[in-house]
Amino acid sequence: MPLANLIDLTITCMITVWSPGPNNILLLSTASRYGVKKNMPFMAGIWTGATVVMTLCGLLGQTLISVIPGIQPVMKMIGGAYLLYLAWNTYKRQPPSAAAEQKLPTYFMGFFLQLVNAKMIIHGITMFSSYILPFVQTTPMILLFVVYFVIMGAIGNLLWAFAGNVLTKVYNNHYKLMNLVMALLLVWCALRILGLC
Repeated sequence: MPLANLIDLTITCMITVWSPGPNNILLLSTASRYGVKKNMPFMAGIWTGATVVMTLCGLLGQTLISVIPGIQPVMKMIGGAYLLYLAWNTYKRQPPSAAAEQKLPTYFMGFFLQLVNAKMIIHGITMFSSYILPFVQTTPMILLFVVYFVIMGAIGNLLWAFAGNVLTKVYNNHYKLMNLVMALLLVWCALRILGLC
């Protein structure tokens, strides 16, 4: 895999998984109430679920490319379109309300949230089809990138959790500006994947 492609993959991955989404917003809300330590089981569930989802996305993409060789451009278009949709939803997102998420999430909540997390699933399909499968299609390399994606997601989760107390106030006061910046970065990622930038 060319170094330039790996850099693009890393930037896109950081923007996508570190932007506000179900995992990060829930961690922001619960970490500000319960602290990072009490959220560790929930984060472990997120990371385990993410590993399962990303592995399935990588292996599914590998299988689709071998069975239907012309599918890759279609997968890129779907991924780019989803990033544009995610940008719109990020722009419209409201801060978590004070009454929301009163219950401390568990390991199993984190795990099962990933299995229905559309952002995670489309992210996996997009990253594999756009950045990895054009260059490497061996199962060991796919699994190596699964680990890479889970680590990137874990860093983002930890940042949102550690910043829970501080970031909650900043996000609540400036969420429109923060959402706009993240939405524009997601649009840029979508345009890069679609080859328009």
